[in-house]
Amino acid sequence: MSARAIGGLEPVLLYHGAPSSFTEWMQRHGVRVVPVRPRFLDMFTQAQAAGTFAPYSIGHWLRLEIPDIEREHDFALYTDCDIIFLRGFDLSMLRPKVFAAAPEMLPENWNYFNSGVMLLNVPAMRATYPALEEQIKQRILSGDMLRYDDQFALNEAYHGLWDHLDPLFNYKPYWPFTNHAAILHLHGPKPGNLEAMTSGQWHGEDHTSVFFGKILNASSRHYLDWCSWLGDFLQTVDFLEAIRFARRASLLTRYRREVPTHTDSGFMNPKMFAQAP
Repeated sequence: MSARAIGGLEPVLLYHGAPSSFTEWMQRHGVRVVPVRPRFLDMFTQAQAAGTFAPYSIGHWLRLEIPDIEREHDFALYTDCDIIFLRGFDLSMLRPKVFAAAPEMLPENWNYFNSGVMLLNVPAMRATYPALEEQIKQRILSGDMLRYDDQFALNEAYHGLWDHLDPLFNYKPYWPFTNHAAILHLHGPKPGNLEAMTSGQWHGEDHTSVFFGKILNASSRHYLDWCSWLGDFLQTVDFLEAIRFARRASLLTRYRREVPTHTDSGFMNPKMFAQAP
């Protein structure tokens, strides 16, 4: 809803699966829903059956289909579904060679980008796809990349070839609050995770659960600031979601009083390559 109401954009949803109440809701609200079958689906299914690949989410791979789908425009803004547009903006002056992206977790770490927001040069990506497809195929068939995902594939294939996107266009809620952010990406703990963690209902011991807990404890002040602000900001866009964010702010306030927090963010500094591009 924020893409149109705040960003002034025409949203398009890439979707794999049968039509559902979710896609119907999207269409009622003016979203163009495009059915897409991931090109690597058969290979993923076979590798998963062999126990050599565990796809985290098939939906993530749909972004790789954009150059084949988009034939009208040379540039397209891709975003994950867990983002909120905070203001209108004009990216017409930014013309990446292939695509522009922002850092994964720390805004100053350009070693590894986050693919949740990307400004795509559609023809350029289309032209490079044969090499990308071959790389992904070899990775999957090798059987040594159990948790291989599309973001890793893009970072590997386009190392040194992608342009920098201002982090304000892929801003994270575990970064300090700023009025200048254009797109807030709810990367890391999702709103529902925050509610569970701050109300004593978070008991997961798997890698992701522990990692989310570390992010919250290192950045609870920032989460509180963002949830408080969104509780006001979203009232004219999505009133129910505004109420939910206000509730999360209340839970975070209590959580910060009762649970010791730390500010070590060293674990948020992934290095995939010896040197940043």
